[in-house]
Parts: sequence; C-alpha cells; structure tokens
Amino acid sequence: MKLTSAMNNILSSSAAKNIFRKIMPILLLLCFVSVCFFSQFSNSVTVDEFSHFPSGLYILKTRDWRMNKEAPPLIKCLPALSSLITKPKIETQQFQDSPNTWRLGYTFMNLNRNQYQSIFAHGRCMVIILGFLLGLTIYFWGKELYGYKGALLVLSLYAFNPNILAHSSLVTIDIGASLTIFFSVYCLWKYLHKPAAFSITLAGVALGLAQLSKFTALLLYPIYFFIFGTLCIVGSFKKNDRDIKFPATIIIKYSKDFFIIILISIFIINLGYLFSNSFLPASEYNVSSDLLKNILSLFWSGLPIPLPYDYLTGFDYQLAQAAGGHPFYVSYLMGEHSLTGWWYYYVISFLVKNPVPFLIMLAMTIIACMKIRAAKTDTVSFLCIWVPAVAYFIYFSFFTHTPIGIRYLLPIFPFLFLASGFLFHQTIIKFKRMQYLLMLLMVSYITSSLVAFPNYLSYFNIVAGGSRNASHWLIDSNLDWGQSLPALKKYMDKNNIDKIKLGYFGRVDPEIYGIDYSLAEQKPTQGIYAISINFLVGRPYYLLKENTHELLYIDINYYDQYRHLEPSAVVGHSIYIFNMRKNISERSSGE
Repeated sequence: MKLTSAMNNILSSSAAKNIFRKIMPILLLLCFVSVCFFSQFSNSVTVDEFSHFPSGLYILKTRDWRMNKEAPPLIKCLPALSSLITKPKIETQQFQDSPNTWRLGYTFMNLNRNQYQSIFAHGRCMVIILGFLLGLTIYFWGKELYGYKGALLVLSLYAFNPNILAHSSLVTIDIGASLTIFFSVYCLWKYLHKPAAFSITLAGVALGLAQLSKFTALLLYPIYFFIFGTLCIVGSFKKNDRDIKFPATIIIKYSKDFFIIILISIFIINLGYLFSNSFLPASEYNVSSDLLKNILSLFWSGLPIPLPYDYLTGFDYQLAQAAGGHPFYVSYLMGEHSLTGWWYYYVISFLVKNPVPFLIMLAMTIIACMKIRAAKTDTVSFLCIWVPAVAYFIYFSFFTHTPIGIRYLLPIFPFLFLASGFLFHQTIIKFKRMQYLLMLLMVSYITSSLVAFPNYLSYFNIVAGGSRNASHWLIDSNLDWGQSLPALKKYMDKNNIDKIKLGYFGRVDPEIYGIDYSLAEQKPTQGIYAISINFLVGRPYYLLKENTHELLYIDINYYDQYRHLEPSAVVGHSIYIFNMRKNISERSSGE
C-alpha cells in the first residue's frame, strides 16, 4: 500500500508539473491581454487613433487606398473589422475627390458621438489580439532556441514591458507592424534551418504581409540580403543543429530561394491592394522624393512597375515626412527643440522609457554574447536576432529626422526580448547566483510594470525620475498623446468643477468624455485651467474650439505664460491643472 501510494504521488506530481508547464505561458498571455483590456479604458482616443480607425473603415468600404496613405492598409483595416459589431456611421461621398484623413476623423466623430468610446474600445480589442499573437510568436521562437524556461523569460519580458502594454491597447499600427516584421524574420530563420518549398513560401508571404503593415518594413529587404550575404561569405548555414560548409552550387540554390521569397512578397503586396493600378509604366508614377526619383530614372519610362501606384506614392509621402524640417514636426529632447532631431534621441528614449531591470538584463545579454562561445556558433540565429534590431536602431537614429516617439523603435523590442533568453543558456544559468539575480530582476521588472497600471503610455523608469519628471526628457507620444481626458473628467468630478478652461493636446472633442470647457487663453486670468504638457514645453499643434469645433493652430510659445506657474495638480501625468480662482484656496491632488 505504501509503495502504491508513493507511486501515485510521484505520478500526480509529474502530471501536475506538466499541466503547470502548459498553463504558465497561457497565464502570462492572459495576464497581458487583461492588463491591455482594462488599461485602455483610462485612455481617451489618442491623436493617431483619431484618424487610423476611420481611415481603415473608409478603405474597407471604398477600396480607396489614398486615404491616410502614409501607411499601408493592413494594420489600419484590421481594427476596423470590429465595425461588424458596432456598426458605426461613416461618410464616404465627400472624400472621393480629395481624401483627407483628419477631416474624415472629425466627420466620423460627429456622426458617432453617442457610441464613439465604444467603437474605439472594440477596435482596440483587435489590436490586443495582434499583441497576443506577437507574444505567442516570441514564446514559440524562444522555446526553440532556449527551451521552456528561456521561453518563459522572453515571454515575461514582452508581457510586462510598459511600452508594449501601452501600444497594444491603442488603434495604431505600431504593434501590428512589430508583429509582422518579427514574424517575417522568424519565418526566414525557419527557412534557413529547414529549406523546403513550404518554408520558402511562408517566408515570402510573411515578408509581404510586413510590407502591407508599415513602410519601414522595406528595411527587411536589405536586412535579408545582408543575412544571406553574410552566410554565403562565411559559407555557414545551420542544419541539424550544426554548422556545415556549403559549396558554390548550394550557395546558388539559396540565392535562387532568396529571389523567390522576394517575388512572393511582391505578389502579396499587390494582392493586399487587390492589384489596383499595378504594373503602370514608370513614367506614370508621380513621386517627389529624391530617392524614388533617382530609382525610377534608372528604368525605361514605359517599363511596367510591379507595385501598386498607391503603395509607391504612399512610400514617397512617408519619405517626405521622414526628411523633417516642417515646424509641425518639431522634436523635443531634454528641454531642447529641433526640426532635424538628434542621432542619440532613440538611445536616450530607450534608456528612460524601459524598466531598469530590463536594461540590466540586456546589458548582461550583450556581454554574454561577446564572451561565451556558444552564442557565436549558431550563426543563423545570431544574425536573425541581432541584425534586424541593430539595423532598425541605426536607421531611425541616423536616417530619419522626425524623432517624436519610442513607438518607432517597437519593432526591435521583440528581438531584444528574444536575445535576452540567452541568459538561460546552460553555461550561464547553472550558477546559483545567476539564478537568484535573474529572479530578483524579473520580480522587480514585473512589479514596476504593475505599479504603472494603467498609465503605460507615460511610463518613465525610476532613474529618469518617473512620470513626474518625464517632460524633462521627452514629450509627444512618449508622454502626452491626448490620452488623459478620462483622468481630467475624474479630477473635475472629485473637485466639483463644472467647467474648465482647457488647452488640450489631442483631436477628439473633450465633450464626448463629459467635459464642459472653453479654450484656455494665452494669458491666464481667472478660473481653473488645464493645459497639456506638450503645449507647456512648446509643441505646435491644433486646438479644437468649443461650440464651433473649429481648429486653431498654435505655435511653440502660445502657452509660454503658464510654463513657470506652479500647478495645483497633474492628471494622467500629462495635463497640468492651474487654479487661478480668487478667494479659493488651491487644492492639490493628482494621479
């Protein structure tokens, strides 16, 4: 009896362990989904959401790819599928001759004022699903590289990163593009390990889907070329967990496969646009950027270009924006403004917008990869993880001139999380001190993330001084993206404020969130004022006039007289309250 009981305990213990192993990744992803779902209700419709959702719905209704052409249609259209549930109204007729994404946004808002918040809540759920899929992809790749425990570390880093949580609950394209870019490189990695017709096709389809998500995914083509070229030079492709040298004939075969992958991706791009205006003569593509002008000049004017007209002209428009120089896209860093940006902008934003434990683990990973031979033997994995991360970091730092948010760097985050899984390599994790250190860092990491709930968009780490000191470092979508209207409404209700003088950075009408307001004057007089931090530090943008709902463009110094006043409260880390009422003592409370 005792022997039978002992055997049953062993079996039940083993079964419980297996169940736990299967459930743990699911629990982490469910935690991620829950945090994203509930945190979204603390955010009003942000600046880019205001235009992205109606633009995606407009494209689904009309197949007019010109609307919001600065980004391809895939990720914009996916959240709009939630309209099958919410059934919002949308005007399409007046935009057929002259598509304008911002005018569409205001028209859409006014047509759907009563259910506006619900429409975006449903749309955000679609983005949360994309975030879930990205987490799932990270876990599966991590498991293939590092085993179960390493995959859990990688997934935990993803699921509790404040930047990921912030943008996984907004109707924008950043998380969706990060998913397709990461998935495309994962498919390339799978192909390089097991070349076959299916893996070639999957790699091509994934690469094409990435191109339909964001124009910065075009960087994947030189990244792929670099990875293939490097592997050909070293003559080393991974097969059956060992590096083997390939003769020239095999290298030629892989070059052909690479070409097929590119052809498939081009087919997917055309398919995504339903082959609308594809294969037009080169002379009919009207572009303004020097890059595309020079490229098209190399071709015969009558040569059919195998890309949709709206795709190519959309990329041309994005190149013009990336060039910077327009006052509307002024950048801000540590108290300074610039029209051209700084090469170190993304270095600083990455360091202040990520939890310190993650930065420590990333530093440990880089050191381990340089010191431990095992990190260098798997050439394919090393290139597929680090080349995209470094390439995107270099591109945004040195080849763009409108640094306005760390969200542009989001595509590199999954690769850095995946790289950190190397800390679970047996040559590292066998040391007890390393196990304890990683456990301490992960507990600190998760704690810092949960404490920040629900204000993930305005998260800054403790070394940077937290969200209270955020405007010393960065603004715009790093801190204030027009998300704090629910927090302002809560503050007004708590302090019995019926009407407020508002200088709000955002597009959505504050009245939709129950806020009765008038525009804050340039010079404060009497009353209670609420001014967005973007305006206080000098971000040119628009104000929405009450009643008339007309737009007023304001310059960098419009609210300069408020900059040296002491706020009585700060709500949502982004709207500053100034109590200028006479004979009423100031009350200080905030979030």
